[in-house]
Amino acid sequence: MAKQPAERKPLGFEKYMYGALAGRLTQSKESSRYAPSALEILAGKKGLNLGEEALGFIRGTQASEEGIKTAINVYAGKFEEERGKYKPIDMAQWYDSILKDLDAGDKQKIVGVLGKYSETIGSIVKKFSQAGYITAEEAPEGLFTPQQIASAKATLEKYGEVLQVMDILDNYKFEELRSDAVSSRRKADLKGLASKL
Repeated sequence: MAKQPAERKPLGFEKYMYGALAGRLTQSKESSRYAPSALEILAGKKGLNLGEEALGFIRGTQASEEGIKTAINVYAGKFEEERGKYKPIDMAQWYDSILKDLDAGDKQKIVGVLGKYSETIGSIVKKFSQAGYITAEEAPEGLFTPQQIASAKATLEKYGEVLQVMDILDNYKFEELRSDAVSSRRKADLKGLASKL
């Protein structure tokens, strides 16, 4: 008898991923109409699993433009906060659905970059951000020593690759999730259309 693969245990940040998706959708005029649908999915079984309380959550967040923005900010922030507790290599399981069709060698190269550091994503992002501030052209002259600037440049070089790889993988992962929001919106729009016929 063939052994069944073990069921993947969801990562702690995954329940907020549709909140993060809603935030990304609002960045595009064309896609922003799908953000409320992403929030609906966030409230459902693929997200926070609010059960009967989901209806109140959905109506509350969608009562106003401000409610939608607040929900997006809260849950996109929770996504980043929770994800920041993981190491980049832990993300390989989340990215697996977009990496599964790659040649084994290509997939291994990408996963290898994710496995380079034992620090958390939050720690890496913080260091990278601080280094970016130190090396920014807008930084006041004389505020940082040449040693601090050199160290910051080394930090940018050290973490740049893993953050770039994660950014590219995030784009594809969120594009994959986008279809859920589009499908949800399509069903609601067509139901509304049918009710008017």
